[in-house]
Amino acid sequence: MSSLRSRGDKVFDVFNVLFVVLVCLVMLLPVYMMVITSVITVAEYNSAPIILWPREFTLSSYRYLFSTDDIIHAFGVTVFVTVVGTLLSMFFTLGMAYGLSKPFLPGAGFIMRALVLTMFIDSGLIPFYLLVKGMHLNNNLFANIVPSLVSLWNFLVIRSFFQGLPKEIEDAAEVDGASYYQMFFRVILPLSKPVLATFTLFYGVGYWNSWYNSMLFVQKAELHTLQHLLRRMVVNQETLWGMQESFASSVGGRMALFTESVQMAACVVAMVPILCVYPFLQKYFVKGVMIGSIKG
Repeated sequence: MSSLRSRGDKVFDVFNVLFVVLVCLVMLLPVYMMVITSVITVAEYNSAPIILWPREFTLSSYRYLFSTDDIIHAFGVTVFVTVVGTLLSMFFTLGMAYGLSKPFLPGAGFIMRALVLTMFIDSGLIPFYLLVKGMHLNNNLFANIVPSLVSLWNFLVIRSFFQGLPKEIEDAAEVDGASYYQMFFRVILPLSKPVLATFTLFYGVGYWNSWYNSMLFVQKAELHTLQHLLRRMVVNQETLWGMQESFASSVGGRMALFTESVQMAACVVAMVPILCVYPFLQKYFVKGVMIGSIKG
């Protein structure tokens, strides 16, 4: 019977499962160690090279993070950049993709060739900096958004998806008297939920993890993103030690924290929001990644 499986198939399945489990362990172990390091005491951290389960839990690092203005400001800035940036990026990417998916658009071929050319030619850091500076975006929250407004790869995939939609759908809507704006918002977008969910997640994760533009164009500490603050905490540890000493004096006069614990706690705080959002978009994720990949 075709339903019976050979011994070789079963052995292959066992090796597949073991391989997947091994990959999961390799990926999850650093995250687990990060969480453990954020909740252990300095004495226990120094007592052993690897700690799989702490003998004593402490939330001092988290209390410290949420008691400082720096982390609160950085968290608020990152939420603003992520929400506003994702909305603007999706608006412009979808608009460009839908418009350039129409072969009758005047100049569409030239525009597409010009856009694709930017994938192979990089202008360099100095022209990029001068351009953003010339737009008067220095020390501005939108310096974290405008330079990364449209991802060309995301645009190409969404455009391919729009090109793959049956033309009869738009023809029927046009017969009913719908304009292109009505077709886009009432017909095309409801059919694009997997793509919308997938690339909203892509843009959201990108903005949430962004720090480079903040480092280049934002000098005011209160406007730094959360990831930029994490970088400052890692690179400039003297600043972190000074901040910890002021916190330690307020909770008992002794150093209640250590640098690695605070760094790991900050990483956990930065990671949790994305982990909370992803499960709600997971059902669209695989379909959204694969869709639009057939027709280019």
